[in-house]
Amino acid sequence: MLSSMTGFGKAEIKQDGISVYVEVKSLNSRFLEVIPRIPRILQSKEFEIREIIREKITRGKITISINLEIDPTYLGPIEINFNLASYFVKLLRELKKKTKVKGEIKLEHLLMFRDKFEANSFDNISEGHWEVVRNAIEKAVDELVEARKKEGLELSKDIENRINLILMHVDRILTLSERGLKNKQGILKQKIEKFFRDVEFDKSRLEMELVLLADKLDVTEECVRLKSHAKFFIETLRSDEVAVGRRLNFLLQEMLREATTIGAKAEDAEITYLVIAIKEEIEKIREQLQNVE
Repeated sequence: MLSSMTGFGKAEIKQDGISVYVEVKSLNSRFLEVIPRIPRILQSKEFEIREIIREKITRGKITISINLEIDPTYLGPIEINFNLASYFVKLLRELKKKTKVKGEIKLEHLLMFRDKFEANSFDNISEGHWEVVRNAIEKAVDELVEARKKEGLELSKDIENRINLILMHVDRILTLSERGLKNKQGILKQKIEKFFRDVEFDKSRLEMELVLLADKLDVTEECVRLKSHAKFFIETLRSDEVAVGRRLNFLLQEMLREATTIGAKAEDAEITYLVIAIKEEIEKIREQLQNVE
């Protein structure tokens, strides 16, 4: 099943004194790129957060944002570094004097620096609370994966319709090519017989020239290969695999190669028009595949 590289997932869990809200966004990228936006208390878990995402996603620029609140009663007593607090008071007084700011230094001013003098109260998360956070991350990532699959399904339908259109064009090219080749061979044969009506000539040479003409103008082999690539493309599109974007791009490149050869061989205006239409569809599919995992 095709999976898009764009999507969104979120999850919220409140349990055991902790409230967690997770958002995961995904954009196009050649590789997997994880951008975590997490509070300090989760810094030690950054590697595990990345691994949770890597287990479920192979390509895309993933931004994960985590907001959490923990009931202070679950954190234990907070120890304050009074020496550091006194140092900040001193700095504030010097700042007030030099800037000639009026007013008293209040507790609320010091609380702006609370992360500087609380003794590691929020540096580490308990294993119990981490499990809650982990569950929220997994739920958000699962929702993202599901959203990517839904968008991938819509992309798959559009791409398959375009492949079927290409196959119709190829069938038309085969019909025109066969008809045109017979006409050109007939015209060549008539001209040679007319010019050499009263002169003996090597008929085997005429047959050889007709064969060479057929080899030059016949596009059957290219059409068969193009149809084969298209068939495998659809099979890959419908497979249970998720990360097939690179394989589909390769098949598309091969289809374009065959279409270009057909265009170079063809001398029929309608075939040329059909080749252009095929290339247009291939380009549209290529644009779609830029958004595929």
